[in-house]
Amino acid sequence: MDKNYTHINDDLLAKYLLGEATVAEIEQVEAWAASNPDHHKQLDDFRTILEKSKLHIDHSIDEHQALERLNIRLQKETKTIGYKFVLRWVAIIAIIFSTGLFCYNNLIGNKINVNSGENTLTQVLPDGSTTILNKQSSISFVGGFFNKTREVKLKGEAFFKVSADKSKPFIISINDVQVTVVGTAFNVKGDEKGTVVIVESGIVKVNNQKDSVRLTAGEKVEVVQNQAHFTKGENQGKLYNYYYTNELVCDGTPLAELVTVLNEKFKVNIVIVNPALKVLPISTTFKNESLKEILNVIAETFKIKVEYGQGIIKLK
Repeated sequence: MDKNYTHINDDLLAKYLLGEATVAEIEQVEAWAASNPDHHKQLDDFRTILEKSKLHIDHSIDEHQALERLNIRLQKETKTIGYKFVLRWVAIIAIIFSTGLFCYNNLIGNKINVNSGENTLTQVLPDGSTTILNKQSSISFVGGFFNKTREVKLKGEAFFKVSADKSKPFIISINDVQVTVVGTAFNVKGDEKGTVVIVESGIVKVNNQKDSVRLTAGEKVEVVQNQAHFTKGENQGKLYNYYYTNELVCDGTPLAELVTVLNEKFKVNIVIVNPALKVLPISTTFKNESLKEILNVIAETFKIKVEYGQGIIKLK
């Protein structure tokens, strides 16, 4: 620095820019800056860092990656500036950024998007609820301190175990249906045919623009697109959770329901030729058996024939 201003150092410039300098120190810095164009440029460089360090919260930003990018940028822009000053600002920025992001996520809103891809996926949501997604399924979640609800959009199929919070209903939107709960466990499946909701525990409200129904443990409802009236029924067994338990639990379950799940699980095309066979109840549990082993049990139980063809399996 200029020999006439040896008392002007990085710490004093930092105090000046932060508004912490005394009147005498302000006069010294401004006189120093006015005495030499290089001094004035150095002060402007410090001020630029301050202005560029003001952060705006964006929930889509990864704070660790952003801080790393900021460090690299500071290194490039401040080669001629005091190293201690740069480190001080990096530390300040990290604290501001982390604190701001924490406040946004926990007070303003939590938002996550999850896609299971080719595998089932277990995901703990920001509110403490847990969801298990079947293959090729996805959810988006929005909630937070100031949100009156916990909003979920679902595509595909998922099992939910919802953390109880009476002040913030947990609302799932799928197709044209909404599923509303406070704290419970249930399975939701949606495709082009419609939506199926099965309750394992607690109470669930299912509605569209035309009707609504309340389900309790062991009950289910199947809703086709724009259905005018809902009819709830009793769920037999636990076929709905096969994708994460790897078990097929049948308890008086109609054969047609078991066949539907077998087609999904094994990616095959099983057809019940005789309509009378569709309502026959089966009570058993399959675990890790092959498709052929399961079909053999079905054949022996109902004394029917299993016929394997090209791209089709017939039960008759």
